[in-house]
Amino acid sequence: MRSHIIDDSSNRGVNMSNNVDYNGLMKHLDSLKPYALITTGRTGSDFLQSLLDSHTEVLTFNGTFFFHEFWQSSRCTNNNINLSDLLDQFCGCFIEKFKSKYDYKERKDCLGVDGNQSIDIDLIEFKKIVTLLLDGGGELISKNFMLAIYGAYAICLKQDIMKKKILLHHIHQPGRLPDYIKDFPNPKILCMTRDPRSNFVSGVENHRLYEKTRDTEAFLFGTIQRIIIDAYAADRFSDDVITLKIEDLGRRCILLSLCSWLGIKYENTMIESTWGGLLWRGDRVSRRQNLEKGFSEKMLDNKWNKKLSTKDKYIFNFIMNDRLLNYGYDCNKIYLHDYFIVFILLIFPLKLEMRYFSVEYMRNSHYRLIIQNIFSYARRVRFFYKVYFQKLFGFKFLRKLIVCDYK
Repeated sequence: MRSHIIDDSSNRGVNMSNNVDYNGLMKHLDSLKPYALITTGRTGSDFLQSLLDSHTEVLTFNGTFFFHEFWQSSRCTNNNINLSDLLDQFCGCFIEKFKSKYDYKERKDCLGVDGNQSIDIDLIEFKKIVTLLLDGGGELISKNFMLAIYGAYAICLKQDIMKKKILLHHIHQPGRLPDYIKDFPNPKILCMTRDPRSNFVSGVENHRLYEKTRDTEAFLFGTIQRIIIDAYAADRFSDDVITLKIEDLGRRCILLSLCSWLGIKYENTMIESTWGGLLWRGDRVSRRQNLEKGFSEKMLDNKWNKKLSTKDKYIFNFIMNDRLLNYGYDCNKIYLHDYFIVFILLIFPLKLEMRYFSVEYMRNSHYRLIIQNIFSYARRVRFFYKVYFQKLFGFKFLRKLIVCDYK
């Protein structure tokens, strides 16, 4: 098994000798090509990152990482920075990244073949390595601190830093890209995507399970808006944005094309989903079957074709027809009469949002939430009409996609 769990025994797994060239390590970390991984929600960005977790040429961290949000909000970075205090706060804020037994939602508390392992990084050792990296030539600014964090984490997992070629930062949301770009200019951006109908059902249903506060019309509207905008949300941040379908991750030729775009070699570790080298079978609401170590079509099957009404599928087929064609998803041809029918149907509720106007839901909701739901519903209808008229006046969805013959 490709794994390493740092324990608290006296026999440490990392060479802390003085002959290590930490200045050289920091220079190498600073030379890595920056990449950003974003998503449109429930499209497999975590799963893709887990396929690259054990890659010898990829420097990454443990899942989604809102580093710059931490840096900007930390009191330890306001004035004269005390590195020891900063590291203590950092480890506390992201304890589940180092001790994955606390990451219940992402199901990283039961990693490994038998589901009884977890990542357990020695925090004392981790902080020592960060300190040595920064002492070795890294001014204490956000960029260097982030590089030292990534580097120390990889070293604790016994990875060879000097073999790394790229920095893959899972920033998740396009809106967080500006802060990353300030430190790492001109990154390549990889956007995960999915059949928008399946994505919509997964986004709404699964987040309802995660948090009751997301069981609102506002969240549903945000979900469908994010899905429709897709990778266009990243265009203003970079000239090199490409999309990758989660449905394609089980194809070796796609993984080869992905490696070509990333500038790394293909490795067999990419067929297994791991964190810290330990087998992962998905989060609590989308776990894969116990015998599956990598991609499985079962993890994508959410019965969207049955959960969406005939009206919903008709509307989605119309307003996202060019997108479905661009990405190679099944869809029906649009005829002239569809323009008139859809124009009328857009004002009616979708099946998944009808619950927000049910007697039971409103009886158990505060009046302010009811008003917010009505307002958000009006915004959702307005947005659909905006997309409708964009289509009417010639907008055509066209995105660059990683395919088998990508070069």
